[in-house]
Amino acid sequence: MRIRFFETFFLILIFLPLGFAAGIEPIDLTYVVPVVGVIVIIFLALSNMLSHSLSDPRLEAWVKTEMREFAAAVILIAIIIGFFISSNGVSIALTGENDYVTHSKAIMDKWIERYDSAYEYVIRAASKIRASATYSPYINIPLWYVSASYSTNPLAGIAVLLGTLSLAAQALTNAVFISESIRMLVVFLSVVVPKILLPLSFIFRMIPFTRRLGNTLISLSIAGLVFLPFSIILTDSLNGTINIPIPKIDDLGKLDSDPWAMVASEPMCESPFTRTVLGLTDPLFALLICLPLYLVPVYGAALFAICFPLVQYVIYPLMNTVFQGVMTSLLLTWEAQLSPSAYAGEVFGQVQPFLAGVNNLVLLGYINFILIATITFVGARSLSAALGGEWYMAGIQRLI
Repeated sequence: MRIRFFETFFLILIFLPLGFAAGIEPIDLTYVVPVVGVIVIIFLALSNMLSHSLSDPRLEAWVKTEMREFAAAVILIAIIIGFFISSNGVSIALTGENDYVTHSKAIMDKWIERYDSAYEYVIRAASKIRASATYSPYINIPLWYVSASYSTNPLAGIAVLLGTLSLAAQALTNAVFISESIRMLVVFLSVVVPKILLPLSFIFRMIPFTRRLGNTLISLSIAGLVFLPFSIILTDSLNGTINIPIPKIDDLGKLDSDPWAMVASEPMCESPFTRTVLGLTDPLFALLICLPLYLVPVYGAALFAICFPLVQYVIYPLMNTVFQGVMTSLLLTWEAQLSPSAYAGEVFGQVQPFLAGVNNLVLLGYINFILIATITFVGARSLSAALGGEWYMAGIQRLI
């Protein structure tokens, strides 16, 4: 039965962290490697003795082959350990930083910060445009037995830009998710590979019956701990040759429709006294105004009888008419001096360059992901084939 090495590797990635999920210290398999090496040597020595005892040339040839493979495994392990011991010097020579893994995480943080900054502009622009597009005041003027109503929504057409801003927000969200996933993968592999996966791959490499699996795990471990961070650093260097600026809107204030009529009427509309008075019905308002006249001696009832119909049918409707007339005048004046086409031109002039910048930034993020994935997976596949491991990696092969 053929072993699916790629699936095995990811099963290990999934299940090994469960060993320290309860808060205990992560396991360290580094010290198990020499113990397994000694056990393999003892096994090969006993096999060699058995081959001489049985005078079996096939067993003797197998033992000699495995002894050479074991020596090759020891040399390979020594080279890999030496590389990681001297990794600071290699990192300084190639990147100018002491720790290339930390440097790659800082690069991912920088990318994510750019996406977050652009996302903030999308939200702020969308909120201002939506407020303008949905600003639809309504005026009802009571004229005793009849009334006149008026409503307007002159900037409704600007809402079409909200669709493009929604697409920009979706694209930035995808870019953030991809970048956060790559960063999380770097963090995860930097913790799991040195103490778990790499020692485990050394153990499999020394054991005769799991040599191919060990070579494959070695290549995947090196790809995750070396190729992945260095591919991020390389990709960031390539980005520096393009120097795409962070998308931003130069003047967010130009997205305001400046409805000064609403601003001017705001104190009256927010006044609890005004809202309470205008919310009363005709008889109730008249009752509240005229009821104290009952306290007047002798003439109280007569004064109340004169006051009540006067307030109910004349004064209160007149108050409503004057208030609504003032509000209508403000609204009509604002609408008369408003130029929807000029406002739309201002909004488009601010939003269009920003959306173009977002498109470039997100496209660059997708290209970065493709480069990082290609360098990492092709490197893992090539190294696995060079070491004699499994060269076909299910799933990854189709991606590449």
